[in-house]
Amino acid sequence: MPAMLDDPTAPAIYRVSGASPYPTPYGPLPAEIGVRQVTLRDRATIATLVPFSSPQQVPHKLTAYLCELLNREIDKGDTYPMMEPMPLSSFGPYWFANFAAVMILGDIQSVEEVTQMEERGVDWAKECLGSFYVKPNYPGRSSHVCNGGFLVTDAARNRGVGRLMGEGYIEWAPKLGYNYSVFNLVYETNVASLRIWDALGFKRIGRVKGCGNLKSFPDQFIDAIIFGRELGGADDEYVSEERFDKIRFYLKTGTYPNGSDRAEKSRLRSAATHYRLVPGTSGDGEEDKLMLKGKEVVSDPHKQYEIARNLHASNHGGINKTTAAIAERYHWVRIKETVSAAIRNCSECKDTAPKPTQSYVNSSRRSKEPSSTPVQQPAQQQQQTHSNTRQTVVAGADSPQPNFQQQSQLQLQESMTLAQAIAGAQQHNVPQSQEQHHHPQHLQQHQAPMANMHYQPTDYGDMPLDPQIMQSMQWQHPPQNGQQVLDDMAVDHMALDGMPRSLPDGVKDKTPASMGGMDDVDARLQKELEAQILGEQETYVRQLRARGG
Repeated sequence: MPAMLDDPTAPAIYRVSGASPYPTPYGPLPAEIGVRQVTLRDRATIATLVPFSSPQQVPHKLTAYLCELLNREIDKGDTYPMMEPMPLSSFGPYWFANFAAVMILGDIQSVEEVTQMEERGVDWAKECLGSFYVKPNYPGRSSHVCNGGFLVTDAARNRGVGRLMGEGYIEWAPKLGYNYSVFNLVYETNVASLRIWDALGFKRIGRVKGCGNLKSFPDQFIDAIIFGRELGGADDEYVSEERFDKIRFYLKTGTYPNGSDRAEKSRLRSAATHYRLVPGTSGDGEEDKLMLKGKEVVSDPHKQYEIARNLHASNHGGINKTTAAIAERYHWVRIKETVSAAIRNCSECKDTAPKPTQSYVNSSRRSKEPSSTPVQQPAQQQQQTHSNTRQTVVAGADSPQPNFQQQSQLQLQESMTLAQAIAGAQQHNVPQSQEQHHHPQHLQQHQAPMANMHYQPTDYGDMPLDPQIMQSMQWQHPPQNGQQVLDDMAVDHMALDGMPRSLPDGVKDKTPASMGGMDDVDARLQKELEAQILGEQETYVRQLRARGG
């Protein structure tokens, strides 16, 4: 994963922003960075991460071997974007100009010992396990944001080398003065890298669509993930899988792992009182299970991700629900982050991502539809609309909820929309000359903004109103049957030009003869509806203001 705009033939970029002191080209490393001993996944093999700050410190044959390793990755065409092999003369400054570390088998004590190993004629293909570099991702004022590139030898795969180098990167990068890390191109087909960075607390901060024309996928373009992570803060307080593997090794063999100091031995003895090993039940060589308080401890990040992915796929629950379900049976550090990564990568959840709110959709639709749109929708279409709304709420169950003030504003807008829609629906069926004759004041106030507004029946039972406010409103205005209101509106909105009414089937004319002509009925109904709705709005606003204090 090369740095942004990284040209192997260009001069090296050094950090000149962030905390001082700033590095000098090929200068000494900070005092707190030294050789770092690690234990591989088998809990028996010792290796050492040896840091370098200049290409001159690295033995020539080791540099040539790492250059060959990078060129093999370039030739495979699936991980690095470069297409042409890098010459040895360019590789040294490209990889080691800022900072790089090499993982070598054995307990290495210094950089000078690496040089002595080459003088003895060591075979680096057997002794070298991998390497990574740290350099600025951007120049100048943003050079305190770093990037890393990683190489793992074929012989070292599936031994935990990539994970251990990632932990070394997280430990050393802030000591070099960087406070944030960005990996610009991690192709989504590189599953091993994706799982390591997810497990080490990196966030998927972006996606580059179709940016990889990879050799293994010649007929399609592959997306790349952009990872980001803060360095030197709370995110570094993680417990690596190495701790659990050491406990497992101690419980199984009764001996301490190689390289354990006195403090480590004390921690293992203490942990042995809380953990226990349960033999595998499959009988096919399954590894013994490490248990903590009745829960299986999972240290492998690949297995962690698979558990989270499979459990989420069973019901597509949100992050909290899935995390709780996992925590009932399993234990590992940062379960919630693993679940978050699994949900982000779920194709079904992406398809049902939250859509724009229904009020926004209705508003946009009213502004675009012609004024001849029917007032009422068929019952089947209404039912489908309500069903889709509920699915959106479920899909976004773990999204941040709006605060009380935002809810209040949305509810007030819905109430105002109802009043305006009813007025607009009346105007829709009244000829212009008769509108001016019957409702001159009403037209003056509402005709322009309401020309294209139409009332669409909506189920207001799902609105998140405050229970106390709803109780007060229901006490002042007893609920009416929704279909009853629509039937009455349909009767009173018809034949306002004095023509005989043609009522729908099943709708009775409930207008008493004593109420006078149709014009008087229409005017009276209009005033009653406006007074009732405005009264509800005023009561609702007063209670909101009283609640807001």
